[in-house]
Amino acid sequence: MKAETCEATTRTGSRCAAQAVDGRHCPWHATSPEWVAKRSQWSAEGGRKRSNAERARKLLPDESLSVAQLHSYLGVVFRDVIAGKTEPGVATAAATVARTMAELAKASDLESRLRHLEWRLAGRSA
Repeated sequence: MKAETCEATTRTGSRCAAQAVDGRHCPWHATSPEWVAKRSQWSAEGGRKRSNAERARKLLPDESLSVAQLHSYLGVVFRDVIAGKTEPGVATAAATVARTMAELAKASDLESRLRHLEWRLAGRSA
């Protein structure tokens, strides 16, 4: 048995080809409060998934980058700027981010080493 299609008319004047979910309309044309709420939820979720922060997160690797990896990425950006494929402002932004990442790695390492020293000193005084 073939699923029923939506009875609504699209903006272009043709009949909607989507599958009906309530016997008459598709999720986009249904007027019941349940489907209105679902569309609103889908819209909000879609907006979050298309946000700049979400797109940037998807591009980043799951693990931290090493200094060598940062150097390699910056080398690619540099070559692209020289070749005219990338705007200098993008390279400046990439260098700023890389510098910040390197500083954070240093601070994290220093913090870890300090914690270890404090732990060792506490063990000796006890």
